[in-house]
Amino acid sequence: MAYAANAQQKFTISGHVRDKASGEELIGASILVKELPGTGASANEYGFYSITLPAGNYTFSSSYVGYAEVLQTIKLDKNQSIDWKLEFGTTLEEVTVSATKEDDNLSRTTMGTEKLDIKEISKVPVLFGEKDVLKTLQLLPGIKSAGEGNSGFYVRGGAADQNLILLDEAPVYNASHLLGFFSTFNSDAIKDATIIKGNSPAQYGGRLASVLDVKMKDGNDQNYNVSGGIGLISSRLSVEGPIQKEKSSFLVSGRRTYADVFAGQ
Repeated sequence: MAYAANAQQKFTISGHVRDKASGEELIGASILVKELPGTGASANEYGFYSITLPAGNYTFSSSYVGYAEVLQTIKLDKNQSIDWKLEFGTTLEEVTVSATKEDDNLSRTTMGTEKLDIKEISKVPVLFGEKDVLKTLQLLPGIKSAGEGNSGFYVRGGAADQNLILLDEAPVYNASHLLGFFSTFNSDAIKDATIIKGNSPAQYGGRLASVLDVKMKDGNDQNYNVSGGIGLISSRLSVEGPIQKEKSSFLVSGRRTYADVFAGQ
């Protein structure tokens, strides 16, 4: 007698997780399956997630820090593309942080990794009021300035040229303007900045000291926004908005320094 065994068919659900108001991808957003505790995925640096499950009916939960949770029941009988749009939550309960776990530095997989909050950078007092990612980095432990008028930095004894600086995965070899007073990065156009001070993942190669991974904004694909500021030695202006709503967007950001005026040029 012959027996036929049919394996349970599996399907994949994938898509992007975005901010409903601006259309920006939410890096690290969680997609969980309520019926299968411990099963889910996190959105990558492009806001993309992918989960493969056996066919069936599932309740998916999408969440992100500071945003309201979204629940959706989906019948998984084929490969599907589902995009999630999360709204910023305004009724969050109070969270009290007392201490970190004793073995946190041993159990976590991202040792030596610091993620900068772009909103907090604007609150840090800097030279002439010009907010700068590289200058803010030098306030972190293990990172030291390469000297006045120099945007380079030393990480735990490494040389300035031993730091790998990436802008949307493209290496940046000269990260400063005007003898180091300005960095190449326009903070108004930056979405995420992460520095790895040790044990760099295999995907980052070619440097010994650290990795600075900077991600640019994609532009608001929902509404038009204009922002800017006037400083003591420079002014800046950023314009973003949708080209085709929910499908494409643009972001134009620029800075203008007064150095040529001071120099009498």
